[in-house]
Amino acid sequence: MPYDLVALGLNAVDVLIRLPSQVKKEDKQMVADLIIQGGAPTGSGACGVAHFGYAVAFVARIGNNTLSAISIEEFRNNGVRTDLFIRDEASRPAIALVEIDHGTAGRTVFIQMDHYGYLRPGDIPVEAIRASRALLVDSYDLDATEAALLATAGTDCRTILDFESGDPERTKSLLALGTDLILPLSWARKLTDKDRPDDVVQALSRMTSGQVIITDGLHGNWAWERKRRSVRHQPAFHVESIDSTGCGDAYHAGYIIGMLEGWSLALRMEFGALLAAKVATRVGGRTALPWRNEARSLLHPAVSSELKTLIEYLHDNSHKTPG
Repeated sequence: MPYDLVALGLNAVDVLIRLPSQVKKEDKQMVADLIIQGGAPTGSGACGVAHFGYAVAFVARIGNNTLSAISIEEFRNNGVRTDLFIRDEASRPAIALVEIDHGTAGRTVFIQMDHYGYLRPGDIPVEAIRASRALLVDSYDLDATEAALLATAGTDCRTILDFESGDPERTKSLLALGTDLILPLSWARKLTDKDRPDDVVQALSRMTSGQVIITDGLHGNWAWERKRRSVRHQPAFHVESIDSTGCGDAYHAGYIIGMLEGWSLALRMEFGALLAAKVATRVGGRTALPWRNEARSLLHPAVSSELKTLIEYLHDNSHKTPG
């Protein structure tokens, strides 16, 4: 059966700790929030889509070690298929230590990538991608990312780009290969030399024929609507934020779910923002990702009536196969 989504990119295991309000140096302290779970942008985005019943697979190099075992278990527990993994005994996922500020919910991230299994162009499952409905990629393994994007040529596969860093010129050259570009405002500013979100999103749109969106946390997200030649802004949903880890990843998941459901751009943006807000209420980028039969838990006072109806439909039809 073809996949609804194939995702590839950085594969990581997160160790997350929400620091207590008072940190005692050189001492032992009990903490309420300390967890280990899978992480990284496309990995958590893939999990968010799989939670809603879609056929999702992730591509990664995996070895025979503790971090690899955790990564495999995390993907499987979140409904993501691992049959596109490449076995490489010398490889392991990255490991990230995430310290979460008790007061601001902001993060400090420490990453270690010794023996990381970087994807190679030859690892790309071309036929699986060509048969899929969507491809989600990031900017960590750019050679592999480019090979994956090129594999979609001549197909109906939508290509969602989650680029947040890397070589600016190489990044710009790949933007034209995406049908849906969702970039954080900070990186988009560097690529465009613009500052205001409206100017940034318009400048990005001139680099590609795809749909361009930029995100900026609490300030919401912006898209350039080509037909109307105007900027659309979707405000963020206000919640009691505990941890900002994985909010951008959840936005991508919500956007992709809306895309697979055939929703309008406005609804995809709104659902992405809603899923991002939900994730911020718990520690860890995957902890609060709802399953399809929990869709009603996403309802928020600020949700539009049209999206509310669609969320109710997803919840009430959670027994059906999506698509």
